[in-house]
Amino acid sequence: MSQHAAAVVSEADEELTTYTDAVARGHYDTHIGNLTGKHDNVRSYWEDQLTRLTLRPYLARLVEQKRDNNEKVRIVDLGCGAGQGYELLTKIDQRDLNLGLFHQRIMERDDVAIYLGVDLSHAMVDRGNELYAADPTIRFVQGDLNEGLYAIATEQPFDLYFCAYGSLSHLTAPSLESLLQEVVAHAANGSLIVMDLLGRNSLEWPNLWTATTDDEAFCDYTMSYLYRDLNNQVAPDVEVEHFPMRYWGGDEIIDLVERVNQATGSRGGSNAGLKIHKKFDRSIFVGRHIDTGEYNSQLKPMRRTINRLHEDYMRTDLDLLFWEPKYIPEHPDERVNAFFDELMTSWNRLVDYTQERLQGQASLANVRDWDQLPAPLQFGLMTIDRVINSAEWMWVGDPRANIIEPQLGYALRNLEHKLERGLGCGHGLMVILEVEK
Repeated sequence: MSQHAAAVVSEADEELTTYTDAVARGHYDTHIGNLTGKHDNVRSYWEDQLTRLTLRPYLARLVEQKRDNNEKVRIVDLGCGAGQGYELLTKIDQRDLNLGLFHQRIMERDDVAIYLGVDLSHAMVDRGNELYAADPTIRFVQGDLNEGLYAIATEQPFDLYFCAYGSLSHLTAPSLESLLQEVVAHAANGSLIVMDLLGRNSLEWPNLWTATTDDEAFCDYTMSYLYRDLNNQVAPDVEVEHFPMRYWGGDEIIDLVERVNQATGSRGGSNAGLKIHKKFDRSIFVGRHIDTGEYNSQLKPMRRTINRLHEDYMRTDLDLLFWEPKYIPEHPDERVNAFFDELMTSWNRLVDYTQERLQGQASLANVRDWDQLPAPLQFGLMTIDRVINSAEWMWVGDPRANIIEPQLGYALRNLEHKLERGLGCGHGLMVILEVEK
């Protein structure tokens, strides 16, 4: 065999190895978009975006204060993973209606003096340090939040004590209370604390609605949704881990802060304490376990339907978006019942109008009881009406799938965002606190 022929054979073997490896890694599997898994469409377009919208006014004020003093923002991320919180915080737009070429962010990367991530997992810490090795302002250290803030004890006070994605729900109520006391002692006056907890009054786990003790508010949590396919099945060879998590109601947060303030205020006559700025429910009808049914088998798989709304060139059966009272159990707290009823009614009205408008059978002028409708529902109806009106003339690019349906998704997201009451009725309960000294 000639040298040229041998080289060709060698290159062919290498090429075959490349393709074999690519197939083994799943790169040639059927494309399913962001319909499942950790970073599905709801995570990208609902959960992370609602977190950003909620944080925006508080972070904007903090950054402006630091700029006025020629300073930069110091951030510690408690339970940081591999640094997803950094990406979340540095990609918050100043305003939604901005048609310019470039995003205008609340906090640019140059506004950050330090981002310090703390996580229990050595693997997460190592991965974070690898990903951000080129940026000296970003670093990660190992630490167990059950043991307090020992990992950052020698650091100067931070401007933002950030915790996302339910990390603090790994702690018991006494442990979280103790951690917050340490944060108050470590922080400066005006520092912000952001907590992201699991909401106890979510539709996903009604068995926790009557919990009255810390032990009763714990339940084994599973991340099986990471391994489910489009048929909601987990492969038989996958072993799904379970671990205990603490679930929180909005009223419990108020009690928790009061206990922290009593403890911190009694130390040496100090007036240090916490002020609640915001309690916010997120992922109310689209929580991770709405679809799995692992804790409430009566629910319908709404998250995957919303995922379809945000997928290119994929039309959605809008009938699947309707909620019925049978899906929502009676809650012992009438405030929660009233909230679920208002959200369900508004949600269904918006979906119903969208269907009728697509069929040319509805107009805003004919919407009944307009003056009695909640303002977020009025805004949603106007949004859908204008979007359909603007898209009706388009004849390429599948305007229904690529324009109308995503905007319906955002309109439904806005209903959750504007109607929520901070009662712990969503998969996530976000709390924004300020340290006062």
